[in-house]
Amino acid sequence: MMRDKINTRSMSVAAALLLEGWALLVLGASPQRWRPSLIVKDEVAARILYEAMIRALHDARSLSYTSVCSDGKTEESSSTYRLWLKKPRAFHVEQRNDGSLKSTTFLNDGAHLWIHWNGVRPTLPLDTAQSQEEPRSDAYVQETSSAGQNSIADRTMLFGPAWLRLVLDPSLFYESPDPLEPYIDGIRNRGTNRVGGEVCDVIEIGFQKARRTRYLWLSRQDHLPRRLKEIVRGTDTRVTVEEWSDVTTNGGIPAKILTWSPPKEAQQWNPPRLEDSLLPRGQSAPDFELRSARRGRIRLSDYRGHVVWLYLWDAGSPQCRQEMPGFQSLHQEYKNKGLTILGFNCTDDRRIARAFLREHGVTFPSVLDSSEAAVRLMRSGYGNKTKTLPLNYILDRQGRVVEGWFEPEQDPERVLATLKAAGLELAQ
Repeated sequence: MMRDKINTRSMSVAAALLLEGWALLVLGASPQRWRPSLIVKDEVAARILYEAMIRALHDARSLSYTSVCSDGKTEESSSTYRLWLKKPRAFHVEQRNDGSLKSTTFLNDGAHLWIHWNGVRPTLPLDTAQSQEEPRSDAYVQETSSAGQNSIADRTMLFGPAWLRLVLDPSLFYESPDPLEPYIDGIRNRGTNRVGGEVCDVIEIGFQKARRTRYLWLSRQDHLPRRLKEIVRGTDTRVTVEEWSDVTTNGGIPAKILTWSPPKEAQQWNPPRLEDSLLPRGQSAPDFELRSARRGRIRLSDYRGHVVWLYLWDAGSPQCRQEMPGFQSLHQEYKNKGLTILGFNCTDDRRIARAFLREHGVTFPSVLDSSEAAVRLMRSGYGNKTKTLPLNYILDRQGRVVEGWFEPEQDPERVLATLKAAGLELAQ
């Protein structure tokens, strides 16, 4: 009888362990639609593991590894990165998509950032009709290297173009702040698992009320990832699985890997700026009639006679989260004085976006429409081919563009001058 009880208990424990492993790899990391129960609660032990990873990145003098990013379903749509990182600012990143012989190289030697391609330069997200006719063969980009430069992950997406983005931005190695860290909901433990023969502690990190979830398999040898999985819940659910291999910390990186000079036949190419695709001043903003965040529909032309600040936003953008309270304050102060703050969102799950608006107490009107027509309007009508958010336009009382810009405007005086130029009377 006792032996039967022991066997039954052993079988129950084994079944529980199998179920836990299955839940971790299948259910726990599945790309579910958003719901409040997905918000992660903080666990002290899990946060200690996360902080150990950050400390390992910051303490290392050099780091090299190979990363393969896929959608977790098939290797045929993967992007491969080979990275060599060395403090204080040197790096070499080679990126290519699966099945392609073409690759993009990003190299920072401490003085300059070089970007070049083997063979013909690909068509890039920021290309204009004019730039597509500019040098394509043996082309390279040269920029001055500076501290706080755009993230390495962002550069690879703009100039790759990569099918899949790196989950963990290599810029964290250089102690660059993670813009998502202030929006961590919580970190919890998901047990242990083996990756490539290494025992890993698995943690789950929730961001922005479960809009984004990451799973990290952290090696017990060096506290660095061996596998990462990210789920982004927008209008569709995007999943990226990143596998690390050949991970080496504090190893010697040959000088030739961190140096490059253009060959004689190569041509320097000055890529377009993001702003080059925006609507020019004086042009009438494209009219639209799209679904509102509340009820009914919003038509831009209904606001003729008002100065309109059109704000294209995304709930996953740290900048948008920082700016929303300021826009609400501006709305409260000037809503009866000729200024309309008009939001525009075509990238988020409707429940996530509405929860975001409630969280920030937003009462100004906002489009919330993920239809093909809305997305096309943002990308083609309003010149946002790269889908960079936030994007701002100030329109005069006749609906013409006075100014447009990406990202937060750092000069308040310039914003005031733009609003005055649009016809808004501001108190002195």
